[in-house]
Amino acid sequence: MSKIGRKRSISVRAACAVLAAAVLNTFVLLCSVSAEFSSTKAGEIYKSSTVETVTSKSYAIGNANANKVLQSGNGDQRLKVGNVMKLMTLYLTYEAMAKGTYTLDSEIEVSIAAQEASEGRARVFLNGYMHEKLTVRQAIEAVCIASANDAAYVLAESVGGTEQNFVSMMNAKAAELGMKNTLFTDCTGISTDQYTTAADLAILACDFLNNYPSVTDFTKLTYGEFKHSTNEADTSMVSANNLTRGKFYTQSDGLLVGSNNEDGYTMVATVNSGNTRAVAVVAGAADENYRAAEIKMLLEYTLSSFEYRQIETKGTFVRKINIKDGEEKKIKTECADDFSLLLNKNDFDRIEKHVEVTKTVQAPATKGEEVGEVVYVLDGEELGRVKIVLSEDMGKAGWFTLLIRKILSFFGLD
Repeated sequence: MSKIGRKRSISVRAACAVLAAAVLNTFVLLCSVSAEFSSTKAGEIYKSSTVETVTSKSYAIGNANANKVLQSGNGDQRLKVGNVMKLMTLYLTYEAMAKGTYTLDSEIEVSIAAQEASEGRARVFLNGYMHEKLTVRQAIEAVCIASANDAAYVLAESVGGTEQNFVSMMNAKAAELGMKNTLFTDCTGISTDQYTTAADLAILACDFLNNYPSVTDFTKLTYGEFKHSTNEADTSMVSANNLTRGKFYTQSDGLLVGSNNEDGYTMVATVNSGNTRAVAVVAGAADENYRAAEIKMLLEYTLSSFEYRQIETKGTFVRKINIKDGEEKKIKTECADDFSLLLNKNDFDRIEKHVEVTKTVQAPATKGEEVGEVVYVLDGEELGRVKIVLSEDMGKAGWFTLLIRKILSFFGLD
């Protein structure tokens, strides 16, 4: 064979190898996107789904604007959720960027450990042996779209120094946020000895979205091409989020989905409507159809059933209280501030107000002087407090007025 013939043969084989690698990369990623989802089946489940009939092992809903979990069902049940544990990996990455440690365009290097930890699992085929480099933006995209374990590992090593140290950071942040039933043992969700709950995931999602709402720029993406810095073929990325990729609830723009052989299917989702960003979590769903149907119902329920409402206005009259030796026997009080609550719309009419006067007022008295609080209670649980202040000045009564009062008091006529 001539040299030209040999060169052409080698060129063809090389092209075929590159094409085969691209097809393999796409196939492996697509394998993580279950073919079981049916928008028709999910739609049927959705039509009959209510908060009272949720079949998933647990759920929770929240409002990211108020950074508050609103309601849950079996919310503290510890479950294994797989890939959804990466939500904390993303959170700590955004926190590092907020501190100025990184930008989206910062370049980070792939380790052999990152490559090996993700073998046989969802990944974008990062090459640690070739010291491949990628940007933080690329890593976040790979995690959000393709659930890429290798990209998550690279982020963890970059932010924490080592994955082990990063896991310690994950658990420390969980404790800081009040995630009392969560344990992280890796940065990817691969390990089966870690757990969390629907309520804890809602806490994390609400805080994440409250502080770093731009994460939805990535979590709303459904497809992408990962371009390697090496000569390897691009890796196609496909989202497993049936709300967005499956167009079952296109208004949603995130966040993550996951599954576990033991505890079923989990999703942390969000949707923004007007000035309200709702968060919903279902954990332990029977399959992808139930997961999509029930979380769509929960998101819509959160938007329609809860309201952020001002229930008290600064300067509103509260009551008259006793004043010692004043020109009058009682003095007016008012609320010192506005007070608003995020509640189920049906609960606002059931709020109880308790006025607590904590100070004996002595004349002369000055407008604005703090004298107590209004306490707002629902079903025995305190919702908040507003300070009470005097709404007028009042001087001390003259000696003759005080004398007359003492005489009347002596005879029980005051």
